[in-house]
Amino acid sequence: MGIIDEREEALEKEYIVKLERSFHIQARRDRMLARWAAELIGRTDFDIYFDEVISAGLLESGDENVFRKILSDLQYADVAISAQTVREKMKQLLPEAARSLDEAG
Repeated sequence: MGIIDEREEALEKEYIVKLERSFHIQARRDRMLARWAAELIGRTDFDIYFDEVISAGLLESGDENVFRKILSDLQYADVAISAQTVREKMKQLLPEAARSLDEAG
């Protein structure tokens, strides 16, 4: 294997590691967001609610389905929170999720 092939393989591995890290950070953020929303709407079945949020997120890549699910649930429960507040919470939780992942090991 030549130097170019080795470099290409190393770059591919690095890309995969970054992609996996991004996935894990997003999953942690979504878990934190689901816990926040569950408390606001009075859901005590957090694990079930988290599964609902994750299922919504799997329907489409990106954050929009998770955002819509959380916002819809908050509105349905008559919680007076704006879409902007939910987006800000998602943004705020992302670095917290990354720190949490780093601390976990």
